[in-house]
Amino acid sequence: MSKFQFEVNVEPQDIPRLDDAHKRDCADALTKVINQVFKYTLIYSAGVMAFFGAYSLFGFTYLMRMEKMLPQINLFIPLLALAAFLLEFIAGTMNKTALIIEVILNLALIFAVIPYMTTVWIAPFALYAAVIHIKLISFIPFHKIISEQPGYPEFTSLPTRDEIVIKKEDDTSAENSESDSDSTDGGEDRDEANNTETKEK
Repeated sequence: MSKFQFEVNVEPQDIPRLDDAHKRDCADALTKVINQVFKYTLIYSAGVMAFFGAYSLFGFTYLMRMEKMLPQINLFIPLLALAAFLLEFIAGTMNKTALIIEVILNLALIFAVIPYMTTVWIAPFALYAAVIHIKLISFIPFHKIISEQPGYPEFTSLPTRDEIVIKKEDDTSAENSESDSDSTDGGEDRDEANNTETKEK
């Protein structure tokens, strides 16, 4: 299971008073957690659906050869996993309603898999998914405030108009200085050549 960790030493209302470097650290940490939850949910729900597909195929083959049926699985299990898979694309944007529904789907999945020995192994993964989504809900105030800050998510200060004008002036001055030095060097070289020719004559 992925390591779920997001710790900040400030309250959400204190975020606007942070400097850009600390805002960027907070935004990066939050983004990392959101991506972890997103990837975990997609992998685990896709795994549940893949297991159901493989089990159904194996059960059909077993029935054809042995003329016996394997223990049945609740049909709601893959449907719940599919719903969690699709909804995670909305929940990943820190949509509170989608996150709450994700928690409900995972809790429902727990109750759906427990009665069956073949699917009881899914329960710990579904429980972990429910816990991390509950934790993610508690981070919504942080995400809401920090996403409203100017420069989100990079928080790199853009140069002002005056700074751009000054930089252009500096570049122009540097180019002029180089041109002057080149012309001076060329003139000196020509003078030296003329003096040499005069002496030879």
